[in-house]
Amino acid sequence: MKTAGKICQPMAAPIRHGVALRTLASSPRPEFGTKAVEPRSGDVTREKSTMRLILPRTLVVGLGNGGCKTVAAMARQWKEGPRVVVVNTDGRSLAEAGDLAGLHIGVRVIKGLGTGGEPRMGQRAAESDVEAIRGLFRDVDVVFLVVCLGGGTGTGAAPLLVEEARKSGALTLCFVSLPFEFEGKRRMEHARRGLIALQAGADAVICLPNQRLLELVEDKTNIVAAFQQTDDMLARGLQAVWRVISRRGVINLDFEDVSALLHKGNGRCVFACAEGTGPDKVKQVLETVRRHALLNQGAVLAEAEAFLVSVMGGSDLSLKEVDQLMAGIAKIGRAEALIMTGVCCESEWQDRLFVVFLVVEKEGADGLVFSAPQRDDEPGGGIISAAQIDEPTVEPVSRGKIVQVGLFDKVSQGRFKDVEATVVEGKNLDIPTFKRRGIMIQKVLRNHAG
Repeated sequence: MKTAGKICQPMAAPIRHGVALRTLASSPRPEFGTKAVEPRSGDVTREKSTMRLILPRTLVVGLGNGGCKTVAAMARQWKEGPRVVVVNTDGRSLAEAGDLAGLHIGVRVIKGLGTGGEPRMGQRAAESDVEAIRGLFRDVDVVFLVVCLGGGTGTGAAPLLVEEARKSGALTLCFVSLPFEFEGKRRMEHARRGLIALQAGADAVICLPNQRLLELVEDKTNIVAAFQQTDDMLARGLQAVWRVISRRGVINLDFEDVSALLHKGNGRCVFACAEGTGPDKVKQVLETVRRHALLNQGAVLAEAEAFLVSVMGGSDLSLKEVDQLMAGIAKIGRAEALIMTGVCCESEWQDRLFVVFLVVEKEGADGLVFSAPQRDDEPGGGIISAAQIDEPTVEPVSRGKIVQVGLFDKVSQGRFKDVEATVVEGKNLDIPTFKRRGIMIQKVLRNHAG
């Protein structure tokens, strides 16, 4: 059972607005703050026969209808995983998430219904319950925000969630998907604006354009299966990053490694998965990498400044196989690239090999990854305003009136509208610098008539 603005669970106590009946701390999923482990021979520091192992406390947030569906499916697949919460304006979607902790936002604004695909309503819903949202991120080190951009709640509320997570001191990673082209120009435009706003606030935005899935699925794949594949790929990427920072493996990567990688790229990241089975599993993985649509047939690795490789296999995974795998990846990748490698063995992956790539792409790539504008240190700098989300309107301007130029206002090219754009390294130099970099400015318009 969910209540407006708070996380709740079925209890004997009455439900009142603004009262939390279930908190994240009561979630059955483990909390990764301090964890007791048995001491090993030679351990120097002991505390009552146990040591305290410090692990990053991770929270996965599914936002909006798409994000809620993705994390709900992901949570069912994980035997053990991070804490998960679903956030939405639609009460029915929260109910479908089962026993996951849920935060119902915007009840006072939209009465428990959806946003009708309007990002402005999603933003208003989040603003109306900002205190409850802020409470999600207390005592959290890493936040994974999963959202399908283009809709109302996800697009409108996501920047505010990212802002509050960062204020709490958490590292914020956004796993987002972009609409298929057939979903319409309006939804694509909403997604584009929402993506820019997220890049301005999050530590990293890992992006999956759904249109690229057309290159990964068979021609006869039905639409339900196609969307499920999107959810599965987002879940796999998220799970791989979480395993890297929270699990010890044969070859370890940790939270600081991932953090350094993400900050090295200033938010420009892409991920891809490859899997192999049987005696030729290494060869299968390398072949998948060379033809993977999300890696642009290997070109993404060939141009990457840095990337992380998370390798998962069973107890049968040999040192020779790992060596062959990494040698093959090194041949595909850029010679000067920084490569971080983690290897983990688990029983359920016997005779299987699963590899996840988290790539810091070269600036000016073809759209799989989008560069993040420089963040404003002032509070709210990454928050997209309702005026920016909606289509721009033209109003009469009085003498001396200050007008703020919106981040998402359409750029008019005037007399050059029919002239081919000047594009250098993926940047349209005909667009003013402050527009390209997402810098908000103010200008004074004066009426000189008469």
